[in-house]
Amino acid sequence: MRRIVAIGSLSLLVVGLFIGWGSITMVGAKIATYFYGDPDLPSESESENEALNGMSKEEYLLKRAEQYAMFRGVEKDKPFDPQLRINGIKKLEEQEAKLIEMPASPKKEALMSPWATIGPNPIANVGWSGRTIAIAVHPTNPDIVYVGTAQGGLYRTTDGGTTWTALLDNALSLAIGAVAIAPSDPETVYVGTGEPQFSLDSFFGVGVYRITNASSGSPTISSALNKNTSNVDVFSGSAVARIAVDPTNADNIFVATGAGFGGVSGSFPVSTPPYGLYRSTNATGVSPTFSKLSGVGTNNFLCLTDVVLDPGNPNRLVVAAGDVFGVGGGGVYLSTNALAATPTFALTKPVAGTNRIELAINRVGAVTTVFSATGEGNGGVYRSIDGGASWTTQSNTGFCNLQCWYDIGLAVDPNDATRVYVGGSDNFGGVTFAFSTNGATSFIASQAGLHTDTQAITVAPSLPSTIYFGSDGGIWKSTNSGVSWVSLNNSTFNATQFTGLAVHPIDTNFTIGGTQDNGTNKHFPAGTWNLIAGGDGGNSVIDQNATNTTNVTMYHTFQNATTYRRSVNAGNSWVTSASCSGTPLFYGPLEQGPGNPNTVYLGTNRLCRSADTGTTQTVVSQVFGGPLSAIGISPQNDNVRIVGQQNGGIFGTTTGSTTLIDLDPANTVPNSYIARAVVDPLNADTAYVTISAFGVTNVWRTTTLSSFADTENISPTWVARVGTGANVIPQVPVNAFMVDPIDSNRLYAGTDIGVYYSFDAGANWYPFGTGLPRVAVFDIAMAPGRIVRIATHGRGMWQIPAGPTAATVSVSGRVLTSDGRGITNATVVMADSTGNTRSVRTSSFGYYRFDDLVSGETYVVSVASKRFQFSPRTVTINDELSDFDLVADGPSDLRK
Repeated sequence: MRRIVAIGSLSLLVVGLFIGWGSITMVGAKIATYFYGDPDLPSESESENEALNGMSKEEYLLKRAEQYAMFRGVEKDKPFDPQLRINGIKKLEEQEAKLIEMPASPKKEALMSPWATIGPNPIANVGWSGRTIAIAVHPTNPDIVYVGTAQGGLYRTTDGGTTWTALLDNALSLAIGAVAIAPSDPETVYVGTGEPQFSLDSFFGVGVYRITNASSGSPTISSALNKNTSNVDVFSGSAVARIAVDPTNADNIFVATGAGFGGVSGSFPVSTPPYGLYRSTNATGVSPTFSKLSGVGTNNFLCLTDVVLDPGNPNRLVVAAGDVFGVGGGGVYLSTNALAATPTFALTKPVAGTNRIELAINRVGAVTTVFSATGEGNGGVYRSIDGGASWTTQSNTGFCNLQCWYDIGLAVDPNDATRVYVGGSDNFGGVTFAFSTNGATSFIASQAGLHTDTQAITVAPSLPSTIYFGSDGGIWKSTNSGVSWVSLNNSTFNATQFTGLAVHPIDTNFTIGGTQDNGTNKHFPAGTWNLIAGGDGGNSVIDQNATNTTNVTMYHTFQNATTYRRSVNAGNSWVTSASCSGTPLFYGPLEQGPGNPNTVYLGTNRLCRSADTGTTQTVVSQVFGGPLSAIGISPQNDNVRIVGQQNGGIFGTTTGSTTLIDLDPANTVPNSYIARAVVDPLNADTAYVTISAFGVTNVWRTTTLSSFADTENISPTWVARVGTGANVIPQVPVNAFMVDPIDSNRLYAGTDIGVYYSFDAGANWYPFGTGLPRVAVFDIAMAPGRIVRIATHGRGMWQIPAGPTAATVSVSGRVLTSDGRGITNATVVMADSTGNTRSVRTSSFGYYRFDDLVSGETYVVSVASKRFQFSPRTVTINDELSDFDLVADGPSDLRK
């Protein structure tokens, strides 16, 4: 790992003013590591090789991407259908509309409570947020900026980044790859969804959104634009890497597309839309259409990474193609007739290998200068002074060394072609960003302090001294041409990509969670966030025996972990556990059991257990054919254990045996990634597993764990618990799952599109809460005070009051004839305000009873009988209701 220990006086002053001297004191000696080391890697490691566990950096990032792809329902060598996620969101929207129409009731009130974000806004002691991919600045106002994030949607500022407003929270995809403002009509903004594959931890999109009146208080947002003239979807499942808009006509736009998934070679969408360059000539119309232009490569899997238009000649178009999949044709292409009916292209700069290529264009007078930055030579910059027709090497600084296919940023001053800006990893003496004043012949390192892994650099057209910078850590701004920077990661910007979370047993706020590229973070009792361990953060656990917020034992993992870190002082210092040998996933599961201290379980391709806070680890399973993906331990009985695998295997024991039995030998549960295994906290016989995949039944339950004996290999019975009728969980990944700790009927499922809630152990599911962006939910927990907290992968953490627990009220009475005689074997049905029904049959003399009804709920009560007619009755139940007799409308016909 590259570590910068000494900090120059100017940089230290700027950093001190930015984050506050108190934060520097708290972080102590590791502040330099957090700022200038590699944020992907554990800051506790003594060397980069140790931090990588012997992998190359490229292999490390590919494995990380593969893990996140599995979380998002994309598995290696398995095709997937992007339409299934779109269908899931449409189903969610239908269910939300139905909830709005429900009569008022406690159930409706609980289901429609608002979600509240708790940040990070930002991670205070380092000033980070989450990956920022695309930046567009208004052509005449440098304070109006649109920023696209990896999984957090689109943000807008109209005051130079002092405040931000989210604009696309209900879009079909919150993965943003490109943003472009129409120069001829700056109130028209085009947003490309799907994050390009070169960001690795990326996700596919659904096309382009058009925003009109974009800087106003009431912008108008189109539906996803993605059809060709034959009404075929040409974008869903891919990613929009860049959009170029004709400077004279907002109708003409060029869209560069590529792969929208990373790290999972062979896992292409079914019927993948061809990647390449698309053009629309009616982009401001009611129903824009897009046509694929030929001539940029010859293979539909050649991924485009950038496209720019000559500001003074919209017929001159320069396109960058990164050969991500090794299909050939990578390089820079030029068209001089881009607006022609059939434009032509020439490959003017071939670039071999799987390199990412970025472009920047400048026109002063009649001279058009184009720069390209590629991974050649570990990061080189090339210049064309004839508009992209020929190229010369300007510099080969190695600015993106080791990660050129992942992070390259390039920009040029629109008025001065000698001022060029580049960013990559931290190879300018530990600094991420550099500027040139001689046309990219040489570069000067900027101020230290930017989060590395550059994703976007944009110069304000009307004030070129103002530059916006986006990286895996968020968004920054310079007002002096890149010499120094100010963070714009503030209380209104949240793009943090969490992997998981853990909550404190008695303090509502105290929470920890790992993130992509932004460490493991702690939410303090006071409500602020701090980085407490650097590197890509995995899973977390907090011992539930804590009696205060200072002497807290807690754990977290890094990548490819056969160990985990332990802190006994609430995260102020960490030690490494003993090793659990084996082969883990990039983020192996970490779980806790009962006891004081809680037992701790770690999964590799075997299950390990520690009863002494990680000082020793004992293997408590056989060696499996593949790594474990989920662990479930009964809070009542530490001997009841189930594990899930990435290939869909489910194994377990109820006796603490070290040979786990196949719990699903008949393959009832789909053979897809097991995301969660949860044992009911109130009943050790009941367990759930959830699936992270599209198009499969994703929640399964057994209530017969005790029915099998480890030595007899009698498996429990698994039953789908995904709801019925309209009240179902859509077939999208379910990565988070919780059984209410005080009511086993209350279930919470965090899905790729939001959170669902069941009142009746999975018989019916409902969208839970309002105001949550359409973001993937990776973990869920019940915080003290019955607060449901979730970790999202793109918008930080959110919380909401728990749904109501089962009421203690009951209804009982008799079903009677009009003259008072009890009717045996009649059916009494109670329907709640959501249409769910419960029924019972009357006993001798006509008695019936319903228990566990929600207090305050309104029910319609009806009776079915062969010989008698009953009118339905409506009743609101607030307390125990006995002697609620149901009387027939008239005498029976005794001849029947």
